[in-house]
Amino acid sequence: MFKLKTFKYEYVKLSPVIERLKKLGLTSYESQAYIALLKLGDAEADEIALNAKIPMGRIYSVLSSLEEVHLVRAQDTRPRRYACVDPAAALTRLCSTKQEELKQASEEIEALSDDLKNELSGVVARKTEKGFWTVAIGNESQELIREIISGSQKELLFFMASRMTSERIKNVLLKENYVEIMGALYDSIKKGVEVKIILNNSVDFNKIEDLLIIKKLMMHIGKEFNCRLATIPATPFDIIDGENVLLQMLNPLNPDELFAVVNIRDEKLAKELRNKFFTIWDKAEVYCGKNPQIK
Repeated sequence: MFKLKTFKYEYVKLSPVIERLKKLGLTSYESQAYIALLKLGDAEADEIALNAKIPMGRIYSVLSSLEEVHLVRAQDTRPRRYACVDPAAALTRLCSTKQEELKQASEEIEALSDDLKNELSGVVARKTEKGFWTVAIGNESQELIREIISGSQKELLFFMASRMTSERIKNVLLKENYVEIMGALYDSIKKGVEVKIILNNSVDFNKIEDLLIIKKLMMHIGKEFNCRLATIPATPFDIIDGENVLLQMLNPLNPDELFAVVNIRDEKLAKELRNKFFTIWDKAEVYCGKNPQIK
């Protein structure tokens, strides 16, 4: 009875070790065999099986697997005797192998994701006369904006011609609060999406051009990225691919804080707002940034 209790105590104590070895890629039997052999120093297969509580019919395949991953070494005698590789070296090998597996798995997942993006992006949604809208509040607002920008395929139009809106955008950029959104915008430009922005012409945007992400955007000004200035005290709106509209609602208690974003999928509304956008765009002043030679 005493021996049985001692074994149970040791097994419970070793269970977390076995679970961690399993996370590094070993099976339960392989973990048990390695620990048992580590205690024995060197031993034959039957002794290892007995101490590790592994069926004799499985012990040779378990030891063979441990040999393959260089965690045990065998003495070529009859019967064969086995000894563990030093734990530090063994764990380094296990860790390296696991990291390589995770790296390959990550690459495969990325390749799978890219393939699916190409395939699913080509799916054309059924046209419907009914509009569809969703609302994102608080922290979800920025996530919705980033998501919509990332999903754009052809054109992004941003109307921010009111002084309050332009000042707010400048302030949040200086605080680097829109890093992910601006990153999504830059990625859209790189994939060929045309981006046009109308800002307020009384707001000084020179400071934000020192930001790294803005410098990247300005490299495309006059090409995929264009910006113009006007003074129109109207509600800001964004148009995505001529069919999606984003309306931003500010916090009435703090005008510098975005409260909610309404995403409206309505081609008729998007078309009307797009016409309004280009009516103002055609008369607006071209923004050249710090480099006045850019046209």
